[in-house]
Amino acid sequence: MNKLQAADIKILKEIVRVCDENNLVYYIIGGTLLGAIRHKGFIPWDDDIDLGMPRDDYEIFIKIAPPIIQSSFKLVNYNIDEKYQYYITRVLDTTTKVVEKRIGNNSKYTYASVDLFPLDGSPDNFLLRQLYYFRVMFLRAIMSLCYSDSIDKDRIRSKKETFLLYFLTKIPMNIFFNPLKIKSKIDKLMRKHKFSDSKLIGCLMGAYRTKEMVPKAIYGKGGYYKFENIVLRGPEYYDEFLFLIYGDYMKLPELDDRKVHFVLLDEFNLK
Repeated sequence: MNKLQAADIKILKEIVRVCDENNLVYYIIGGTLLGAIRHKGFIPWDDDIDLGMPRDDYEIFIKIAPPIIQSSFKLVNYNIDEKYQYYITRVLDTTTKVVEKRIGNNSKYTYASVDLFPLDGSPDNFLLRQLYYFRVMFLRAIMSLCYSDSIDKDRIRSKKETFLLYFLTKIPMNIFFNPLKIKSKIDKLMRKHKFSDSKLIGCLMGAYRTKEMVPKAIYGKGGYYKFENIVLRGPEYYDEFLFLIYGDYMKLPELDDRKVHFVLLDEFNLK
């Protein structure tokens, strides 16, 4: 592990400790689950960790964690800090300063972190589900445009999406929309569909959007997977989960597609 990955592991162990001591359920998801299966730890060029929690467990964690986690760690989300750009919650290691590479500005440093995603349900009816997806994705797009300097310019997009993004980023969306209210609307929408009552569950705020909504049966009773020097809970049927999101997930991406999310501040070179 490099220095940043080691910092992430410290945060991860603290989150898992709090969950285990309070009977809270978590799952490694996204690239973290992929790393556990394909590399038995971090994807070599990756530097972030994603955890999903059923909504009820997520809310309990947010409530109980701040006073009991190590003093060098800090929990943050948009309800705690209005300037925080994202909908999801992060647990930060305030001793390790980093720069988000897509922002590329060393005056806007943040800290090594682990991302926490609430896992919610969705409508069982196909048409209602598509309408729900559209509403959340529309609000998510408006939220992102309010922080246009943080949009990932290197992400592969369709020609249509690239064209729209070019023009929409020229519009000062934060004049017309309050991003805090947009996040609250997203939260209200996502809470409507209970994890326990839905056939498809996940979080629409992840990098793969609607692909991350998968049959609840895939999570099953949970499975345990080696990740570096610890063992973590993930979806029971990891193969089905990873195939739905990545396709042939054991195939390594091309060199140009191997993205780094963060750079340590003392190693960052603004170009």
